[in-house]
Amino acid sequence: MPVVSISLPDALLAQTDSLVQARGFGGRSELARAALRDLLAAHDEHADAPHRTASLTLVYAHGHERVFSAIRHAHLDVVRTALHSHSHEQCVELFVLDGPAARIRSFADALRASRETLRVSLTYTDMAPL
Repeated sequence: MPVVSISLPDALLAQTDSLVQARGFGGRSELARAALRDLLAAHDEHADAPHRTASLTLVYAHGHERVFSAIRHAHLDVVRTALHSHSHEQCVELFVLDGPAARIRSFADALRASRETLRVSLTYTDMAPL
């Protein structure tokens, strides 16, 4: 199996180690494999469906609103509702998305690709055929 090296901030590494211990993973690699499998499964879920409905939660540090506003505006064709809130020093945005599956994926991918993103959680809420 190939070895892949990644760099993590100290806080994320500490959380990773805590989760490995708490959930009984055999090590960091097992946790990383599980997380990547989940991300890949969510990315490919019903990829061929032409139209999707989803909810998306975005978390980022306060002060980076402009970055995410630009991404949101570039995807207004699928953003139906947006709610902005604050939790401590973080911003939380909730989106209801509806439209072409490729555009919803594009929105989620653009958010995930931003350096300022702390977390993106995309959940499809439609009943696309399995």
